[in-house]
Amino acid sequence: MSEQLHDQQWLCFRIEDETYAHPVNQVREILDYLSPVPVPGAQSCVEGVLNVRGEIVTIVSSKQLLGLDEAVNDSEHIIVLETTSGLVGVTVDEVKKISVLADADMMPVERNQNSSPVKGTINHDDQLLILTDFERCINELEHYE
Repeated sequence: MSEQLHDQQWLCFRIEDETYAHPVNQVREILDYLSPVPVPGAQSCVEGVLNVRGEIVTIVSSKQLLGLDEAVNDSEHIIVLETTSGLVGVTVDEVKKISVLADADMMPVERNQNSSPVKGTINHDDQLLILTDFERCINELEHYE
């Protein structure tokens, strides 16, 4: 019974050929991809902003946050996250499912960069999932000058 208390729901999604997961408790909604309005002078990872039901949502590129080549933007969805900085949308190629993952099975990764969103990995259903913490990157963006 106590083991279930350490299980957490994660939203699984695909970026290029890898499957990633982010805690569901931070996800507000999932949108079909819409082209955001560009913001002059914003960091390169910021694609722009969208008005989502009267709220301004900053849209950031998951590929840039992860340090991936963004030659082709084939994002099909935006995952809107509730962060301490407000609502932020993260572009992803495909949203797959929600999985329950056990904290005990997670393998943390050493974070060489402060702004890396990767916090660990886990084997689940014979597949390697890369666990993300996009809020950490977004907080770093807030301190950008």
